[in-house]
Amino acid sequence: MQLDAILVNSGAKYRREILAMPVVALEKTLKHMTIRKGVRGDETVGGYDNDAELRPYRSSKDATDKGKFFGRTLTTYLGDIVEEFDPYRLFATVYGESFSSLTDRKEADIVKDMALTLAKKVSSKLGKALFKAVRNKDGNTTLDLFNGFDTIAAKEINEGTIAVANGNLYIYDSITDANAGDVLKAIYSAASDELRDQENLKMFLPKSVLDAYEVWCLSTLGSVVYNQTYAQSRLHCDRNVELVPLVGLKNSEYIYISTQGNMLVGMDQLSDAEQAKIRECDNPKALQFFMCMYWGVQFESILPEFLLVARHTAAPSPTPEVPGAVKGAATIEVPATSGNSNRTYATETGSEVDAEVITEGADWLTVAVTGNKVTFTRTAYAKNDAGEDPRTAIVRVSAQDGSGYLDVTVSQAKATA
Repeated sequence: MQLDAILVNSGAKYRREILAMPVVALEKTLKHMTIRKGVRGDETVGGYDNDAELRPYRSSKDATDKGKFFGRTLTTYLGDIVEEFDPYRLFATVYGESFSSLTDRKEADIVKDMALTLAKKVSSKLGKALFKAVRNKDGNTTLDLFNGFDTIAAKEINEGTIAVANGNLYIYDSITDANAGDVLKAIYSAASDELRDQENLKMFLPKSVLDAYEVWCLSTLGSVVYNQTYAQSRLHCDRNVELVPLVGLKNSEYIYISTQGNMLVGMDQLSDAEQAKIRECDNPKALQFFMCMYWGVQFESILPEFLLVARHTAAPSPTPEVPGAVKGAATIEVPATSGNSNRTYATETGSEVDAEVITEGADWLTVAVTGNKVTFTRTAYAKNDAGEDPRTAIVRVSAQDGSGYLDVTVSQAKATA
């Protein structure tokens, strides 16, 4: 049998196994997070909070409405790879021997093993990018595909939604062999009581920090009951907290306390939008491997009940968003009838954009974003409706990489009849 002949078109045959390879390859990391399948593009995640409480009985109803929904957007981006490879060299790498047409190996086993080896190679850098990736649609690496947890946290800190005053941010000093245990305890103590009471709590940290912590435990704690081994997997001040060192946090200035359910990794895996192919190419000595798939991450909630972000004092401050870095229509006049208006915005860095209505109470206007196109959806404004004429709302269109924003004024006059 000819090796290149049996490999061509085998990608389609083993498509499911190939596309699942990133999940398999990242098992050590993803077992500490929650996988959301079937996500292509944006999906709203979050939860519901209610301050309602039991009170002394009374005959009157006096119903309350203290519930609120908090939503966040988990965005997955479509990435692809096109790579040529020498099938005979790959065979030698996989099996440790040269290929022979007289091999006793089954054709199906050869095809599957080699296709999965290619997919595993492709997905090897996803784990390193989970935290540090910064979305750049014109980029060429896995770090350009999506926004990682560190990037999302930096943006939230920049916007003030993750802050010391909010109870979901702690600033720590340098961690050394001499103080690692004290610093990690201080980070843990900064977490809210509600977060510390969560089951299966995890502290995500760089491996270098865990190394320092293990040295600290050896020199400080001695032979206490829970210090019988050098390797440490739990925090000494609360054995409920699992220490999770991840390769993606190497050299990171961030440490996270959260739960598995709050750390979301989005992917598709369910539709036919993702592909895996092995085909012939212009090079007669090579074949071409093609794979495309969706990938992205998000915190389900950044409320202090679910997340504490610890950031090193030396961490570079997120680049402040500045007006002017987003170009496009700054004023939009819409008719009194209900409907949609579309505008396209450009950024100086080539980043895609986000948009949100920042005027409080402007429920008549909503926005949605596809790439760099913003869709403004309005309700009708009748002649006899209460309110100012025209009514206005401010929509902030921001570059996804945090480089800048543009405040867009949308106005709608009342109907004349």
